[in-house]
Amino acid sequence: MRIVVAMDSFKGSLSSMEANQAVMHALDGHEVIAIPISDGGEGFLDAWFTTHEDATVVEEVVPCLDGVERTARFGFEPSTKHAVIEVAETTGLTLLSHVDPWRYSSIGVGHQIVQALDCGASVITVGLGGSGTIDGGKGLLEALGVRFFDTFGSVLSTIPHQLHEVASIDWSGLDPRVRNVEWRIASDVRNPLIGENGAAHVFGPQKGLAADEVIRYDEILESYANCFEQDMRIWQGGGAAGGIGFAFLQLGATYMKGIEEVVKWSKMEELLKEADWLITGEGKFDAQSLEGKAPYGLARLAHTYEVPTLVFTGQSDYTSHVESGIVAIFPIVSRVMTLEEAIWEAAPLLTNAVRRVRHVIEKAPRQ
Repeated sequence: MRIVVAMDSFKGSLSSMEANQAVMHALDGHEVIAIPISDGGEGFLDAWFTTHEDATVVEEVVPCLDGVERTARFGFEPSTKHAVIEVAETTGLTLLSHVDPWRYSSIGVGHQIVQALDCGASVITVGLGGSGTIDGGKGLLEALGVRFFDTFGSVLSTIPHQLHEVASIDWSGLDPRVRNVEWRIASDVRNPLIGENGAAHVFGPQKGLAADEVIRYDEILESYANCFEQDMRIWQGGGAAGGIGFAFLQLGATYMKGIEEVVKWSKMEELLKEADWLITGEGKFDAQSLEGKAPYGLARLAHTYEVPTLVFTGQSDYTSHVESGIVAIFPIVSRVMTLEEAIWEAAPLLTNAVRRVRHVIEKAPRQ
């Protein structure tokens, strides 16, 4: 059988490439093509490196979301002057031992942008997802030379971000090279910055906002957005990565679906035309997955070529999704265990889950 394996990351346990490898261990004897996948979050950079042979890895020490300096990567392709930045490298939840939405900053993303500009980048694509911040992109703009003031005219700090104190903005120090860049942001969400579908309401709790803080934080984001000349409070994608999308929209960025970018890079359509099965999955397959996350997007693409899809996941309320070509969804947990155990044992659990259903793959060839 010819099987395309394209697993998204299992956040906190497996990267896309590690998940692909775990699946491949169960499919010996078959022709398996593994493709790293991301919808803009973790793995976005690896997916780009895998499909761009001339790209170079740029590693630099930068201050990350909590102010701690860490080594972070981005990609640069000299021939096209294209840089690719993954927000999770410097602002990812996985970097933190505890969450603090009132403190953490997107400053690391801004530092990586400066480094990309120093390399000569004229096109910058940023993968949004997996962030631990809700600073509306204030930190990254500060790294690019923008200053934020309170009502007394004092410059505000970057960490803690003091978003609730922002009263005015000075753009005069903005790095002039920023205006000559083609900005592109890739994400799996279209949420705006504010409102019931905005950054605070939808993503705030996972970044540490208490239930009774959400409405207040949404009001803070609206007040912050009102300080910008361009009213982009309800533009799609502005709420991605805790409002980092909003900052890039202010710079003139074009929004695109992350999975569509990765599909284009990997020539996934050509691979699926000749495939018998697609195997994909992620840490949790739920209603949000059906809003455009990577496994769902890939399944729909495979379905157009009559290729059936199997989804392997840590958790799901679904058993299939026939409309998109997903014939079965398999949770990988095989016994009662704690969340910590499931995260720690994710790779062998995934391998064993695929082994358990291998007979389905072998006895039900493509129609």
